[in-house]
Amino acid sequence: MNNEVEKNIKGMLPKELEQVKNLVDKLLEFKINNRTTNLEYLKRNKLIFCPNNQNHHIKKNGIKDCNQRYFCYDCKKSFSLTNKSIVEHIKLTYKQLKTLLRCMYDYKSLLETSLEVGISKTSTFELQIRIFDALETFDSDKLLQGVVQVDEKYERISFKGFPKEKMPRSSRHNGKDKHVSGISNDQICIVVAIDENDYMVIKVVGNGNASTSMISKALKNKIMKKSILITDSKNSYIDFAKENDLKLIQIPKGCHKSNDYTINDVNEIMTEISSYLFHKKGVSSRHMQHHMNFIRYRKIIKYTVE
Repeated sequence: MNNEVEKNIKGMLPKELEQVKNLVDKLLEFKINNRTTNLEYLKRNKLIFCPNNQNHHIKKNGIKDCNQRYFCYDCKKSFSLTNKSIVEHIKLTYKQLKTLLRCMYDYKSLLETSLEVGISKTSTFELQIRIFDALETFDSDKLLQGVVQVDEKYERISFKGFPKEKMPRSSRHNGKDKHVSGISNDQICIVVAIDENDYMVIKVVGNGNASTSMISKALKNKIMKKSILITDSKNSYIDFAKENDLKLIQIPKGCHKSNDYTINDVNEIMTEISSYLFHKKGVSSRHMQHHMNFIRYRKIIKYTVE
């Protein structure tokens, strides 16, 4: 069928092609605005399953708010195609949702995003958190393998968004509070790892200097045995490598490589994290992992999609 369509299209005149293009654009706009595209695809490919138990033993169960609902014979519950998805209970149009995702991808601030989408800052924030949550499990079943670079990044604890009366300490003002040199418990530790296939892990693991238990929290059961672990000279990695049957190569302090091995790839990710946090004008520590999920997703997309 595709070859026949292509043959017919190639035989058209430029004016006829323009008319066909305009017709297709109108059809696409109609389908998207009426939220039928996804439904048609699912029906055509018989991919409608109950979100509670993933069974296909279902039937149609009426229409509510222009959306088809279904009933599952096994769990006895009613559902629609948006149940347990990032678009459940939201009233954005397709264009608004697309604008929201584009603004997120471009690292725009909450205010800029809310103005472009045409919704409040609170709604924008809640939608972003919902999307960040969904990205927690994106490619989470893959193991790092081969040559794996690991390093940590430290960011100061931020209580941004906390009510003043619930603050565990007094507020700090940029340029006026005292910075403690070195790594302290006033900083959160983010472990970053990437392998030779560009699969990565970015995990917030706790406060202060990275210990063996903190590194295990981020990377245990995430790296294939016998892989090569490239790290800095921190002693915490020695015990972790022994426990997980990994070959450890550590770069001495003050050096950039060891036996032609470097941690340049993981440093590139940490530079991206710094850039992201700068554009966001700081991120609350309680939501730091949410933002790391998005950075990881964005990097994987850049590595795998042209």
